[in-house]
Formats: sequence, structure tokens, C-alpha cells
Amino acid sequence: MKSFLFIHGAWHGAWCWDPVRALLTEAGIKSVAIELPGDQPGSSIGSDAAIAFGVMDHLDSEVIVVGHSLAGLVAPFVATHPKAAGVVMVAALFPEFDISAAQQRDQNPDLYTQRYRSAEVIRHTDGSTEVPEDEAIALMFNTCEPDVAHWAASQLRRQYWESFVEPSPLWAWPEVPSLVVGCSRDALTNCEPMKAAAAKIPTSRYVELDCDHSPMLSEAKSFTDLLIHFAK
Repeated sequence: MKSFLFIHGAWHGAWCWDPVRALLTEAGIKSVAIELPGDQPGSSIGSDAAIAFGVMDHLDSEVIVVGHSLAGLVAPFVATHPKAAGVVMVAALFPEFDISAAQQRDQNPDLYTQRYRSAEVIRHTDGSTEVPEDEAIALMFNTCEPDVAHWAASQLRRQYWESFVEPSPLWAWPEVPSLVVGCSRDALTNCEPMKAAAAKIPTSRYVELDCDHSPMLSEAKSFTDLLIHFAK
């Protein structure tokens, strides 16, 4: 059976995948969640991918790469690794060669919801941001159980944005099966741009879950079942 490599999005850490990884373990499926240094300045798409490549080099099976939100910029790049057997984009940004995500946002503001565009995010003078707990729950955990939402929001950390303003180095979509997961009650990213991006990828399938921006927490069982089905 293939294994999974999980890449978290902005403000998050490897912890966000714990519920899904526990369910995969129960099903006898191996997984790894990497920790990106997004709370430290100086990261890039390439350095984030290098962390994933280093892990994949030591795995003894084919790997499905799963990227959430901001990690959509790096997950397809990681899926060019020889051991990659698929890529899953979850409420994710999609890279465009030689264009930054910031430029995409400027060209198409509807990548994000109006709720996110007007969010009260803490902006530091060094360019990093933090999300207050109540705002985080409203944006990312709005269909989670209350205890899960408060726990997740309390885990969030500062985020630096070098990879967001860096032109994407991905010159072609990896030639592996692709699953794109939109979330119908997502208060941060809109589904339509993801659906449109998926339609341009010959190897992709788009599915939509009735949940918030974080299906690995709000719909862990349904999301895990979706991953297992995709792996098969």
C-alpha cells in the first residue's frame, strides 16, 4: 500500500494532520507529516520541498503527497520526486510557473473569500502575520467541534511569507494522478478557482466536502476515507 506525506499550510504545523494519521494507522497505512519552518524568516518553495524530498528518500514505498492551503505551492513540486505516486491538493493554492501566489491574488482576488480579505490578522513590521484565536476559528475551523476548533486555533503560530511572493519554479504539473479537494463552507479560500485549476490538469479529479477550510480536523473520517480510496 502506498504511504502518505502530509504538508501543512500557513500558521499550522505537522500537528494538524494527527487525526487523519491516526485513522490511517488504524487502517494499516503509513504516513509522515513534515514540519515546515514557516514561523522563521527565509524559507522558500525550494527549501520547503527539500525537507519533503529528504523524508521521501528514506521511505520504502510509493508516496502520495498531500498539501493543504499554502502548501499547494510546494506539494506539486514535491510530487516530481521519483517515489511520488499522486498528489492531493486540499483547499489549496495552485502554482503557476514563474508567477507568485501574490501576483495570482492581485490578478484574481476571488481566490480568497471576502471574509478572509477583511480579516483582522495581526501584521508585524517584518512581514509576518498571526491570526487571533477567534478570527482563526471563524476563518479555518468554523465547522469543527468547538473543542477541536479552540485547540487548533491555540496551536497556530506566526507565519512568514517568502514562498507566497516567490515565482513558482514548477514548469509543468507532475505526471501523477491528482485529487483536488474543495470545501463548500470554507471561509478562507473559494472553491471555484480550485475547480477551474483542476479542470486544466488532465490527471486530476475534483471533489467537494461539506466542511470548513480544515477537513483534516472537521471531517477527519470522511477525508481519510477519501485519501484511502484515492490511494487504491
